Amino acid sequence: MSAAAEVPERLEIAGTTFVRIESPESIACWAARSDGPGDVDDPPPVSVVVEPAAAPGQPALDLAAVVLERFAELAGTGAAYLRERLAEPEFGLDDAERATLAAPEPPFDEPEAVVWDDGTWLLRFAESSLRLADPYGIGVLFEGTEPTGVEDLSGADLM
Repeated sequence: MSAAAEVPERLEIAGTTFVRIESPESIACWAARSDGPGDVDDPPPVSVVVEPAAAPGQPALDLAAVVLERFAELAGTGAAYLRERLAEPEFGLDDAERATLAAPEPPFDEPEAVVWDDGTWLLRFAESSLRLADPYGIGVLFEGTEPTGVEDLSGADLM
């Protein structure tokens, strides 16, 4: 059996169907699938990525289930972490941008998650008014449910 045949086209995680999406040959990537636009049961935007291409291990599947089930809570945790960390001088925000961090609505939105087979994951806020988030947004790295770092995506090569 070839390696490609061992990579499933679909995954079932926490009652959500993930469908394999187009990606470079060396990577296997699945995204949560909804039944249609505007469906009230649309799953959160979560992807599972394995490199080199293979079926994901049980730890990645378990982590993806946690991210799916607690997506709104974890997005809030990620936003709070960004508000705190981005105020630090190392990120170079100007006074106006730092002021937006204290506003009632955070200056980032459209969260989406990528879970890797090594047990880490990234919550990317695809939309942000902050300069450092241009053009791909800004990410929060997690280990389990704990944020561990800010990921500058300004030079990223996104699939």
